[in-house]
Amino acid sequence: MHSGVIRVLSKKVFDYTKEGKTVTCYRITNRSGSYVEVLDYGGIIRALLIPDANGKPVDVVIGFDRLSPYIKNKDAYYGAFVGRYANRIAGGKFIVDGTAYEVEKNNGENHLHGGNGSFSERIGKVTEETDNSVTLTWESPDMDQGYPGNLTVSVRYEFDDKNTLTIKYTGVSDKDTLFNPTNHSYFNMNGPSRGYIGDNEVKVYADKFIPVDDSCIPTGNPATVKGALDMRRWTLLNGVLKKEDTDQNLQAGCGIDHSFAVRGYDGNGDVLRAAELYGPATGIRMSVSTNLPGLQIYSGNYIKDGLKGKLGQIYNRRCAICFESQFHPDSPNYPDWPSPVLKAGKKAEYTTVYSFDTPLKAVVLDGYTTNCGDISWEPLYKVCRAEIYDRTAPKDILKRVRGADVIITNKAVLTREIIGSLDDNCRYVGLLSTGANAVDIDALKEKGIALTNVPGYSTEDVAQLTFAFILELCQHVALHNNAVKDGAWVDSDDFSFTVAPIRELAGLTLGIIGYGAIGSRVCEIARAFHMKVLVHSRSEKILPEGARFVSKNELLKKSDIITLHLPLTEETRCLIDADAISMMKDGAVLINTARGPLLDEQAVADALNSGKLGGAGVDVLCTEPPQADNPLLSAENCLITPHIAWAAQAARIRLIEAVAKNLSAFNAGRKLNRID
Repeated sequence: MHSGVIRVLSKKVFDYTKEGKTVTCYRITNRSGSYVEVLDYGGIIRALLIPDANGKPVDVVIGFDRLSPYIKNKDAYYGAFVGRYANRIAGGKFIVDGTAYEVEKNNGENHLHGGNGSFSERIGKVTEETDNSVTLTWESPDMDQGYPGNLTVSVRYEFDDKNTLTIKYTGVSDKDTLFNPTNHSYFNMNGPSRGYIGDNEVKVYADKFIPVDDSCIPTGNPATVKGALDMRRWTLLNGVLKKEDTDQNLQAGCGIDHSFAVRGYDGNGDVLRAAELYGPATGIRMSVSTNLPGLQIYSGNYIKDGLKGKLGQIYNRRCAICFESQFHPDSPNYPDWPSPVLKAGKKAEYTTVYSFDTPLKAVVLDGYTTNCGDISWEPLYKVCRAEIYDRTAPKDILKRVRGADVIITNKAVLTREIIGSLDDNCRYVGLLSTGANAVDIDALKEKGIALTNVPGYSTEDVAQLTFAFILELCQHVALHNNAVKDGAWVDSDDFSFTVAPIRELAGLTLGIIGYGAIGSRVCEIARAFHMKVLVHSRSEKILPEGARFVSKNELLKKSDIITLHLPLTEETRCLIDADAISMMKDGAVLINTARGPLLDEQAVADALNSGKLGGAGVDVLCTEPPQADNPLLSAENCLITPHIAWAAQAARIRLIEAVAKNLSAFNAGRKLNRID
């Protein structure tokens, strides 16, 4: 594409209707030279030029050079704005506010896309122009096409410098009516002239779809995606469509012609990612996002073979695919579904976003602990074409990362052997963690692969768990709660009793080994409890009043509670062993929320069982999950949590955002959190 192009909206005469009305083509060109063309006739998206991975422009939608093919093939709705009601209404019948209405049956016994002569066949009035947008408006009178209410509908097409096309639909009616708009563009990220959509890859962010009969009318409520329609991972479309003869759902739709329930939709207006389409030949990805509840995916099953398109291109059946954001088909007749009813005097505002880029391919090997489904991977999806696995066994790593530019891992280990076998196009490893123990850093350096980590995302949470351990070991809340629940208070002769000694934190000495961000925060909290603080670290830093730097031995001897906040290295492995414990106060408490191998677990267990240590709180073990014979599992007064210090939802959200920022920086040629 051309550089230095000024963003501009231009227009020219495209053609004339048979009545002699002028049809105008509006072209929105962004600063990179990419552009979208929109006709005022039917709000048709005629062209959409996007640069491929090599900067070559690719027109990713079907279109024509004259108006007549659009009219001749009006039943295919090529690129058109569709309404009042997109998709099908069974029998052409629906009820609004207790009144029954009938609309045209233009699709067998059913109503489709507003009927003949609807918005897709009308010229819209231009009501706003900017340098990167055009807005078309249609007036639809009461009972137009059988729908109640005088409806004013506007469609705004905006194309920005990031190659994002945003379509905003606005509708206002003076009576309760149906309003379910969509755009019916046919896309192929490799270019529709290639003749077949099967070489595109698709990913659909939906766990449910609407089952249909052979006239594409829903047969019931949303069902879990299965078989060919389970496209929740990147899927080659050819692999889906070749199942047409065997998959019941594809047979019903004569291919893909189904509505998918957009994951996360709750009616609050959030624009959510619904699907992605990728062209391996061009490297172009399209991401579709919407605030509507459904996405109708239609695989061009009725495109005519040999159809002559733009610049003499020949289109064939299934040369392109539609992603139509909308309410589900026949939803007026399913009162429990999201409703397409527009209330009188209210404004409906719906948004669909088609964004284009040429992303890196990324594989997340073990994403479940970071995101078990309660947060979003959206920051990562924005910067790469991500395939996310909950867990990956060592034997499966090479198979899953084949062809990937980027590998993202937390605890799935990348050994020297695995790294040596990676494809040459693998250029980056991102850690879903601060520590880098899961990768062979030297092997990555030798292969020229960048490595990033995420420092600081869980500082507050680790400090919080540190004090949760300290407070429990000093206050024994759980022990007293259990005693009460077992009836000890009911049977008590006194208003108060204790089952273990309670220690006051004020005046106790806390020893902190390791004084990075977490150690510093722990120190701050300790001072708020009026504890004395001793610190040992590799380098001295400014400490708050009431804290001082000491040698490791002095810290071990003088601390009532010792907490570890340092990385695992060969020098720090088994930092707390039998010799270190022998220097500690009798009854001292030990906390480890850093790395399991910082402790000699057998020595710590022996000290707990003998009473030398008064208690321990550990969030990490040498082997995770632990073996059944781990000595700490049966040690006296030892609290163990399953590596959760980092796992607060807010921390995991920050983690995903940081991983995405690291990758974005790498892709832009900048270094952020690089540790290679």
